[in-house]
Amino acid sequence: MSEETPAAAPVIDARDLVVRFRGRDGEATVLDGFSLAIQPHEIVGLVGESGSGKSTAALALLGLVRHPGRVTAGSVMFGGRDLLALSDDELRRIRGSEIGMITQKPRQSLNPMHTVGRQISRVYRAHVRAGRGEAARHTVDMLERVGINDAERRVHAFPHELSGGMAQRALIAMALSARPQLLIADEPTSGLDVTIQAQFLDRMWDTVKETGSAILLVTQDLGIIANYCDRVCVMEGGRIVEDRPVRDFFAAPEHPYSKRILTLQRRRPDEVDDAPPAVAEPLIEVERLVKRFPLRGSRKTLQAVSDVSFQVLPGRSLGLVGESGSGKTTVGRLLLRLVDATEGSVRFRGEEISTFGRDRFRPYRARLQVVFQDPFDSLDPRWTVARLLREPLDLHTAQTGEQKAARVAELLAIAGLDDAVRERRPAELSAGQQQRVCIARALATDPEFIVLDEPTSAIPPAARAETIELLRAIQERTQVSFLFISHDLTSVEMVCHDVAVMYLSEVVEIGARDDVFRRPQHPYTRALLASHLFPDPTDRRIDRPVRERLEGEIPSPIDLPSGCYLASRCPFAVDRCRTEPQTLRPLADGRQVRCWRVSEGDLRWDEAS
Repeated sequence: MSEETPAAAPVIDARDLVVRFRGRDGEATVLDGFSLAIQPHEIVGLVGESGSGKSTAALALLGLVRHPGRVTAGSVMFGGRDLLALSDDELRRIRGSEIGMITQKPRQSLNPMHTVGRQISRVYRAHVRAGRGEAARHTVDMLERVGINDAERRVHAFPHELSGGMAQRALIAMALSARPQLLIADEPTSGLDVTIQAQFLDRMWDTVKETGSAILLVTQDLGIIANYCDRVCVMEGGRIVEDRPVRDFFAAPEHPYSKRILTLQRRRPDEVDDAPPAVAEPLIEVERLVKRFPLRGSRKTLQAVSDVSFQVLPGRSLGLVGESGSGKTTVGRLLLRLVDATEGSVRFRGEEISTFGRDRFRPYRARLQVVFQDPFDSLDPRWTVARLLREPLDLHTAQTGEQKAARVAELLAIAGLDDAVRERRPAELSAGQQQRVCIARALATDPEFIVLDEPTSAIPPAARAETIELLRAIQERTQVSFLFISHDLTSVEMVCHDVAVMYLSEVVEIGARDDVFRRPQHPYTRALLASHLFPDPTDRRIDRPVRERLEGEIPSPIDLPSGCYLASRCPFAVDRCRTEPQTLRPLADGRQVRCWRVSEGDLRWDEAS
């Protein structure tokens, strides 16, 4: 009888870690008996609410705990050594070469005084015997691998000259330079578009499986967990409360928190009624909207929005999706007159509001509201919740003090907030509570239309699911209309009746949600949906061939190419696409697609497909 092959030793094995932070009121325990082992070839996802200890656990594995925190108990075994028992010099030799780390905020991790190329080269040469020429070539190659176009020029850029997403990719390139045995990634894709995110995660997966390395992936994105992770660890109160294979976790979560964060995944999108209202008079009509921003010191202009047209019906939600830089947020600001259009028109209930002067438009502010992406930045940190909710009433109504107090209490109830938060300030609230305050504030004046600009991107999974449910309940109760701007296609699918897809300042496809999501026609829509990671482990991206994929980053909106803007990236493009003017053309099912190959009823691919 043959002996069984012994199990491989874990790449890293943390046992009973305790981390305490000392404050004015004594010590607080942030990690309380944290234990985790990761095997070779394994990607482990770590999820949990804000404050559960995820980022502290990631830093503690490297012997890095932010002051005034300290590890008071436990061990971290890596390569037969306890990292917590090593000297600073010994740890420095391991970090970067054997263990890499990607942090969530790239600008805090990159040196503003040096170019990104120099920083990546220095990290590479610190851990690999290489001359300057080899390091320079390696740096360009790494930037190209993480989807940065024109890498030979970008190596000379300073961090402040890069967008947030590009800075994150530079940090990823730096962490992967020495091909570490273990990569600790703390929200590594939070600043990336879905197409770039998919490129990075595909490369990460391939590296792990080829080299036998391992990854601890701290994320709030259940789609990433479902598509790329082998195991899921759920944190609550500084310890792991559930550790399951990914398919078991999604099929039958055990811990109450796990069940709560999967609520959104359980909801059926067809619960959003797609049938248009009996009265189909549009609330908002946008026609041929254009916005150009002149560049200082140059004759060039940035084309932020080009020829955008759509309608929003009463009580309906239109999802506006696309990559960063595609013009989504600018469209929302144009509708609210936060910026003025260069060309085109915006009509609200038939009135042409885009030509109104500031004084004439002021009364419409109460009827057209907005919820911004970052709830903490949207709220005055000095004010209480009651004052934040009362301010719109002070500006737009003639209510008495007693009426305003009653309305504040009503808004708290609508937003699902306890009356006890009335006298708290934003810093005393969780991210989910802050966003609920922003939503309640937008509802204060009974608006008919609200622009929701990435309302779920800055909050953790449970709060995200609760926010989606709140928005659906509010719309059902008040019949308010939404323009829902988001990268998160899962949230868009759960909230919106119709979807418009933007690419490089233009709407390339628009129609009913199910038509766009189930039967995408435009090449960019198909690539965008193929790149999006839905929280479904039964259809993992890594387990199937992905035909529609885009390589590299979105082109610059300065000096736009002629013809179709997608021609250089479209997997189906032919020479005619580069010169043929593109217009939105109707299909038989009612949607519109911006592609010259659209004919009546369907999209006919040419021989190149």
